[in-house]
Amino acid sequence: MSGPQTTHRLAREALEEHRQIHFFLDQIAQSLQALKPSISDVEPMRRLSAQLEGFKERLKEHHQLEERRGLFRAILENLPEARIEISRLIRQHERMIEILEMARIHAQCGEPSEADALRVDLENFLVMFRNHERDEERLLEQAISKERTALE
Repeated sequence: MSGPQTTHRLAREALEEHRQIHFFLDQIAQSLQALKPSISDVEPMRRLSAQLEGFKERLKEHHQLEERRGLFRAILENLPEARIEISRLIRQHERMIEILEMARIHAQCGEPSEADALRVDLENFLVMFRNHERDEERLLEQAISKERTALE
């Protein structure tokens, strides 16, 4: 077992990373507002492409914490019944990276006439992504709560 100190350290680290991720998501959402059907310049799309690349790299690091550095393992120690949900979240990680890469390429190579469709797709992705993060945070909170109860 990783123990309460490890779980709490990983939890603090993960929650701080989630705050950073939400900041990235907010910045991307702001950039998406510039992608209107009437744009005639590709510059907003190219800026978005760079943002998506930076976010994708940050997200890969975050997934390392969750998958390989022990956060999900610590959650499972306290919530073994969450195994299926953890598996679902891990599968979503890979898919999120793929979506970000496809969107980055689209933003990098696309024409202004494609901007609105890209905006709509990414707005839907951001909703899905925020739901994913909330699911992770909920599991983490449940694991910490169960751990506290067990220690009392």
